[in-house]
Amino acid sequence: MQFFSTPRLTAVAGAALLALALPACAADPGPPPLVQQEELDRLDQSATTTTTPTEARPERTEIQVGAEPLRGGLNPHLLSDDSSVVQFIADLALPSAYLDGALNNDVVVGAAVRATSPAAMTVRYVINPEAQWSDGTPLTGADFAYLWRGMSTTAGAIDPAGYLAVSNVRVSGPAGKTVDVDFSTRVEDWQSLFNYLLPSHLLAADASDFATAAHDGLPASGGRFMLQSVDRGRGTITLNRNDRFWGDNPARVDVLTINAVRDTTQIADQLRSGQLGFVDKIPEETTREVFELIPGTQTRLVDGPRTLGLTLSTTSPLLSSEDARKELRSLVDVPLLARLAAGRSSELVVADHELPTDEEPTVLPARVSENRSLRIAADAADPEASAAARSLADLLVQRGVQARVVSTDTLSVVSTGLPSGSVDVFVHWEPAAANLNDAASRVACPPQDYRSGNLAGLCSPETDELAGDILAGAYTLADARDKVDEVLTGQAVWVPLLHERRIIVLGSGIVGTDPEVMLREDGLSSAAGWRVGPTGAAPAQEPE
Repeated sequence: MQFFSTPRLTAVAGAALLALALPACAADPGPPPLVQQEELDRLDQSATTTTTPTEARPERTEIQVGAEPLRGGLNPHLLSDDSSVVQFIADLALPSAYLDGALNNDVVVGAAVRATSPAAMTVRYVINPEAQWSDGTPLTGADFAYLWRGMSTTAGAIDPAGYLAVSNVRVSGPAGKTVDVDFSTRVEDWQSLFNYLLPSHLLAADASDFATAAHDGLPASGGRFMLQSVDRGRGTITLNRNDRFWGDNPARVDVLTINAVRDTTQIADQLRSGQLGFVDKIPEETTREVFELIPGTQTRLVDGPRTLGLTLSTTSPLLSSEDARKELRSLVDVPLLARLAAGRSSELVVADHELPTDEEPTVLPARVSENRSLRIAADAADPEASAAARSLADLLVQRGVQARVVSTDTLSVVSTGLPSGSVDVFVHWEPAAANLNDAASRVACPPQDYRSGNLAGLCSPETDELAGDILAGAYTLADARDKVDEVLTGQAVWVPLLHERRIIVLGSGIVGTDPEVMLREDGLSSAAGWRVGPTGAAPAQEPE
């Protein structure tokens, strides 16, 4: 089965032919026609008496919110782009087959396992006939195929094990609305796949552009909102109501503007004045105290799904041995690095850790002197990861281990640095394993030439067998997480530093869903149900 992108149609204008003809017509225009004064008076009177006032257009409704600055692109499937604000935009603008484990009937009207064996299975999806992208193009099986190809071939894709188990995506039926997904092995948690679909008709058929296609925006949207613009200079992301959305409960406001916010004092002033009706950000030292004093606001701390930590590469010439990795881990002062990375001591969720050893390192100095300095990489656009990397290098140098920081980008690290062994330690945010496919990805043997999911490159018959068992559903999610943590800890390939914590503030000017819902992890994801309320009033729930 071949998949084709919809060709772009180019209109041919006739303006050039008209321009060539004009000089000949205008060469000798002749005298102007004579018009009687009575005719002029009649025309003037007609113009003044027949003009009718135009109807006033209804004012567009807009809600202004504050969130973390955008540090990468907008592809929610890439580690380089992963952040709370990208997740929120994906929830509002991109279509998913399942939502929180339940079939999303706006996108898919049916999904079931049609054929199965101990070694394989096939799942059929039936796409909603009315499902379409914001440019009017129908949502089809080609969009499923694009996501599969992108997730299974792109460096830095987040937890791709479920997609790597797919052997083919077959499209059939009227308008390509029936999709059969063939799996080469059993995948128990198949419902977690094919979320946040991307518009394949505007992208490369082979998904070779998966890593860059959403860097500056989303070519088309398939949710209640559509991404209108991204202005990195001003720090604003504008979402417009998607008037082509076909499902129930369309967005209640016309425009949702997400403003990049940083300074607590400035945000507090904007909350007091009603310029911002909602804020979701990483707190500073006094952020919670300041926000809780503002009249008419509600605040809550939420723990996000990401953890900042260190990936120790098994393909590094310095850390290829388990002893070397364990010695490096013993030198890491986790509470210190957590504070320095976050820039605060309050509202800090430090990861579980062992106290750093007082013993002088022996394995690492010998390896470093024989080879080169230990190279610690971090994405230059990630302030917390960069701060942790610099402080870790300083800490190691104090202990006699030569180390330096490589300031680069995530894509370079996962596509080149880690596989080649030129990067020894990668400091980054790691999403929590939300399902069995995610857990399996952490220990499945990665492709030879790039890293996704299992960034450390840990690979053995035992770990690969564990990944297969998790994928097939031999463990519950809780047990799978425990098994994976046991392997990662035992092999010393992952050292967590701090867990994500954000502060959510609900100000005035927004009416909609239950404030309790808005203040949970849902946050901006629930914005489709918001509408504009009176500024200055306390946040209210819409009446039944």
